[in-house]
Amino acid sequence: MVGSAVWFGIGASIFFISIVFFVWFAARRGTLRSPFYYLPPVHAAVAGTAYLGMTAAALGLLPGIVDIELLRFADWMISTPIITYYIGLLADVDSSTRSVAVGMNVLMIALGYLFIVLSGPLQWIAFSASLLLFVGLVYLFVRTFGQASVGASRTARSLFISTRDLTVTVWSIYPLIYLLGPLGAGVLQAADLDFTVVVLDLTAKVGLMSIILLRQYELNKFVSRDVSAVSRSADD
Repeated sequence: MVGSAVWFGIGASIFFISIVFFVWFAARRGTLRSPFYYLPPVHAAVAGTAYLGMTAAALGLLPGIVDIELLRFADWMISTPIITYYIGLLADVDSSTRSVAVGMNVLMIALGYLFIVLSGPLQWIAFSASLLLFVGLVYLFVRTFGQASVGASRTARSLFISTRDLTVTVWSIYPLIYLLGPLGAGVLQAADLDFTVVVLDLTAKVGLMSIILLRQYELNKFVSRDVSAVSRSADD
C-alpha cells in the first residue's frame, strides 16, 4: 500500500496548497464572508484532512477499523454535499430545492458505502439505489437548477454551467471505476482504483476552485447578488 500512500500524500498536499491559495485570493479579490468564497476552501479542507488520514491508513499507522474506504466515503459524505449546495447557490434555486439535492447527495454516498461493506445481493441493491439517486441528482442539476439560472446574466449563467458540467462529468466516472474495480469486474486492482480516485477527486474539487479563480468576474456578480439578498432580509 506504499504506492497508494504516495498518491494520497500528493493529493493531500495539493488540497492544502489550493486552500491557502484560494483563501489568499478571496482576501485580496473577494470576501470570505460570502459562501461563494468560503465554501470551496472548506470542502477542500475536508478532502485534504481525509487524504492525510488515508495516507496514514495506507502506511498502517491507524487502527484497523479505520480503513481507506471509510475515510474516503466520510470525505465524500461531507465534501460532495458542499459542492451540491454551492452549485445550487450559483443556480439561485430556493433553499428547499437545495436541501432536497443535498439530502439526495448524502443518501447517495451512504448507499455507496454500503456497496463497499456489504456482500451478495444486498451489495448490488445498494449500488443500484445509489446510482438511481445519482441520476436523480443529475436531473436536478440539469433541469431544475438549469431552469432556475435562466434569469441570471449571461456571464453568471455561464459560470454555473461550467461548474455544473465539470461536476456531473467527473462524478459520472466514479460508479464506472467501482464497477471495474476489485468489487466488480476486477479489471482495476486496488492500487489502480486508489490512483484513479485521487485524480478524480482533485479534478472535481481543485478544478471547481480553479474555474472560480479564472472567472472571478462572474463570481463577483453572484457575490453582489448574495450581499443584496442579505441586505433585503435585514431590512425586512
